[in-house]
Amino acid sequence: MMPRKAVSEMNAFERIHYSLGGRTFRAIVLISLVISIAAASFGFLLFSTSINREYRTNTARIAKAATTVVSMEEVLRAAKAIVPSYDALPEQTRHDDPNALTELFSGMNTGSYQQMCATLRHFQLENEAIAAYVAAVDPQNNRLIILADADSGENAMQPSYMIELTQREMDIYLNGAEPSLWDTFFTTDKIPAMVIRGENGTFRCTASARLMNYGSFPLLIFFDTDMNRAADAGKSFLAQYAALLLIVSLLTLVVGLVHLRKTVVNPINQLTEAATAYTQARNDTHRDGKFFSNLNIRTGDEIENLAYTMKLLESDLAKYVQNLTSVTAERERISTELSLATKIQASMLPSVFPPFPEREDMDIFASMKPAKEVGGDFYDFFLVDDSHLALVMADVSGKGIPAALFMMITKILVQNHTMTGLTPTQVLETLNRQICKNNPQEMFVTVWLGILDLKTGVLTAANAGHEYPILKQPDGSFEIIKDRHGFVIGGMDGSRYPQYELQLKPGAKLFLYTDGVMEATNAEREQFGAERLLASLKRTENESPQAILTAISHDLEAFADGAPQFDDVTMLCLDYGGEKDMNELTIEATVENIATVTDFVDSALDKLDCSMKIQTQINIAIDELFGNIARYAYNPETGPATVRVEVEQDPLAVLITFIDNGKPYDPLSAQDPDITASAEDREIGGLGVFLVKKTMDDVTYEYKNGQNVLRIRKKVSP
Repeated sequence: MMPRKAVSEMNAFERIHYSLGGRTFRAIVLISLVISIAAASFGFLLFSTSINREYRTNTARIAKAATTVVSMEEVLRAAKAIVPSYDALPEQTRHDDPNALTELFSGMNTGSYQQMCATLRHFQLENEAIAAYVAAVDPQNNRLIILADADSGENAMQPSYMIELTQREMDIYLNGAEPSLWDTFFTTDKIPAMVIRGENGTFRCTASARLMNYGSFPLLIFFDTDMNRAADAGKSFLAQYAALLLIVSLLTLVVGLVHLRKTVVNPINQLTEAATAYTQARNDTHRDGKFFSNLNIRTGDEIENLAYTMKLLESDLAKYVQNLTSVTAERERISTELSLATKIQASMLPSVFPPFPEREDMDIFASMKPAKEVGGDFYDFFLVDDSHLALVMADVSGKGIPAALFMMITKILVQNHTMTGLTPTQVLETLNRQICKNNPQEMFVTVWLGILDLKTGVLTAANAGHEYPILKQPDGSFEIIKDRHGFVIGGMDGSRYPQYELQLKPGAKLFLYTDGVMEATNAEREQFGAERLLASLKRTENESPQAILTAISHDLEAFADGAPQFDDVTMLCLDYGGEKDMNELTIEATVENIATVTDFVDSALDKLDCSMKIQTQINIAIDELFGNIARYAYNPETGPATVRVEVEQDPLAVLITFIDNGKPYDPLSAQDPDITASAEDREIGGLGVFLVKKTMDDVTYEYKNGQNVLRIRKKVSP
């Protein structure tokens, strides 16, 4: 039976109970008990059968010998006197009255008859029999008719006394018993004798011998011998045999346990102790590593083979631990160097955002997520001068340390050549010549390089096998710019890189990326693709560059759904603001200050040679919008409001922004009034905002950072 507890959870008694020695002890005891019971039973059966056979044989011999001393004339005379009378009796009388013929005894009791009985009694005593008698046998009715009895006492059987027999007894007395299966090992003779248990628990053996036949009635002599001594001898034999078996079993148990402990238990305990010591010393750097090698187990069986195997295993483990320690140290060194390389690579890329906080004509955010510790992608942006911004997005072939080193070299060369005033085409051609001249590893890099004139918004760019840029103008959506590619840098000396220009309007956004964005895959091996990228950009097109890149990163993670990243993911987003002439006024939002705000805006419009019509329309809009802020934003209290005036170029326009910290309210959400209805049928209110929307070129509202922000835009020149 298997234990329910682990060895470590057992108490001392349970450990002994379930130990190999304990189990072996119980097994040997059980086997010894079974063998002892079987041996005792077999021995007792053998003894009993032998004694039984011996008594039956001896008793039969006595009966056979008695036929020589019995007077045949007297036996025949007694038969003549009794058998005819018996034969004449009805069967029912025979069965019911065994003494029906006893009156015939007086005529038989002669001197010669007494002499025969005395001779029979003398033969009985000499052979230590307990009874001797002569009887006629009625084979048809299984009955004995006593003719003479050696006993003369009160228990003597009178002549003509009838005894009922079983068929088996009749067969044995007349023909002899068939030998048992056990008797066949000793003799095949049929012995006319059988063992009978008396009513008082005694045993006797009765045997017969044939004298003669009287008609159809065989005349037999019977002798009984006492078997109680044989029964007592059997009990004594069984007790002695059981004691002997017990002693032998105990000796066998002791010898077996000693042998088992010496050849099995002790070697296994030695192996266990060695394994425990090995486990406890696994963190000890000063161990000699010879716990199993020091064992001396010589059993010549599987246990010795196990000990030898453990010695080999210990030796192999020692070598493995030594190699593992060396490999681990090397891996830690490499990990440290990779961590340092990651930090160095990260420090090479612009990572402080916003990068130019003092400038309001642009906003940039970029990110790189390498597939390994270090990547081959890189981005860069830097000011060539106060009015020119360089943008770089590149992807080096390969991954890991080689790609990172190649990346850093490329980044430095691109920046150095750009800062000398070269155009994007010249920078890429110069870079390609330098890389091809000394590139034994045949690595290459795709590069997109653009230089943006921050004053005019003109972007001059060249593409060396990189992904297409994605551009959004302020009045449009993100779209892929399928520019003309040149060959990859380092791929072939003498490659040409055509240059092109893009006109960025103030408010335009430029998105640059590497192939790790579109080629990101999920568990079904589907790629993120251009459609999903454009959809992500469209959802966040009015957000800041940082918000745009954060949203795309979340979309990529959701799409991958745990699938491993196989390529670096690098992105950059530029929000171009352009040069703006901006004035700002913060004032208490009251109706009385509407005139002050109008004068503030008019001073800016005067510089633009704005027509009276446009100026009037703008003044009406200011009156309506600032008046709403004064009346409803902080009602019944008052609070500050900011009015910002910005001038846009190409085409010339003025952008006026109203900002307050009051209750959230979108005046553009109200339904436009029906101006075709009569004055009596029109609902009150809403006409002022309606006029503002009709006279201004663009009106927008948003609630951002706890502020109401309303913008109106009006062109001041055709």
